[in-house]
Amino acid sequence: MNEKKLTRSRTDKFIGGVCGGLANYLGMDAGLVRILAVVLGVVTQVGWVAYLVLWAVLPQENDGPTGLDEAKAMFSTKPPAPPTNPTDPNPGDYR
Repeated sequence: MNEKKLTRSRTDKFIGGVCGGLANYLGMDAGLVRILAVVLGVVTQVGWVAYLVLWAVLPQENDGPTGLDEAKAMFSTKPPAPPTNPTDPNPGDYR
């Protein structure tokens, strides 16, 4: 059985991919979902909280990280991993 899962979109995203993923899950146009999210956020203030919660808990498509995982990685104190391209003539050059 191919079960449809609610995830954040990797490709159809404007900020965090929540509206794109929600549109894909519901079979709607992503632009319409974005407009509804903004109107809901402006009128009731619930839209902003709902968006942040969904961003934090929904994984990206294809078993990607959640928003909290991305934030942890962004603010971690570990140095970035070196590039994995073996053909790069200057692996330490990040220009």
